[in-house]
Amino acid sequence: MAIGYAKSGRNRIEKDPDLRVREAIELVFRRFNELQSIRQVHLWLRREGIVLPAVNYTRAAERTIVWKLPVYNTVHHILTNPIYAGAYVFGRTGSKVTIEAGRKRILRGVRRDRTDWEVLLIDHHEGYLSWHDFERNQRLITDNATSKGLMPRGALRRGELLLGGLLRCGHCGRKLHVSYSGSNGNTGRYHCRGAQLNHGTDPCIGFGSLRVDQAISTEVLQRLQPLGIEAAVKAIKTSAAQAGEKRRHLELALEQARYEAAHARRQYDAVDPDNRLVAGELERRWNTALAVVRELA
Repeated sequence: MAIGYAKSGRNRIEKDPDLRVREAIELVFRRFNELQSIRQVHLWLRREGIVLPAVNYTRAAERTIVWKLPVYNTVHHILTNPIYAGAYVFGRTGSKVTIEAGRKRILRGVRRDRTDWEVLLIDHHEGYLSWHDFERNQRLITDNATSKGLMPRGALRRGELLLGGLLRCGHCGRKLHVSYSGSNGNTGRYHCRGAQLNHGTDPCIGFGSLRVDQAISTEVLQRLQPLGIEAAVKAIKTSAAQAGEKRRHLELALEQARYEAAHARRQYDAVDPDNRLVAGELERRWNTALAVVRELA
């Protein structure tokens, strides 16, 4: 069973009743909506010291929850598993048979395309996000993996002029060329040479770059100034929200630690003090639980 869910009856599952577990899973999805990268979510969790729940099976085959700093695969599993979108899926992986050195080799755990899944039941149970949001996340994750949309568009050009390759001549409509002169080669001019190069006629226009670039820079800064203030306010709100989420995470961890310390004390109080073999171990567990409370408080 995926972390964040528990069995309810024979053929049903529901969200884990543990509030701390649920909020930890929800935190992962909120951070992904903001950072839009599995790697960045993983780095943020590690940097902030946020632990996530994991399943631990004891020798008695009992399912218990442990808390630890996540590895990349833990975050990847949460963000790509359709169970968190309320879907029941069967047959996401299969096997592939190959022949190597004349011998058959079976490679198991090969991921299948969604069209090849054997079973897909949407709205099977309560999800941590909608199926629509899950599909959007998967497209984003795929794009990140293939760097789609991140390829540079056009080559950087020599020089410092702001509008190189963007201006057109008001007479013939051709793009203006850029040229540099001066002792340092950094004095720029815009000029139209299209007609001259193609037809041998006189150049259309030419002018220095200083006034034009300065005017454009002033307009750009005026337009961006309100956006800069808005971005700063948004950054402050985001930082405050993240601090609140971290504080909430620690509060839940402290509440659970206090419960476990109280539980350990009740076990210690209930044992016969003369039975030192048992009392000694229960006292050690109580002291360990108290140490965790002191660390979180």
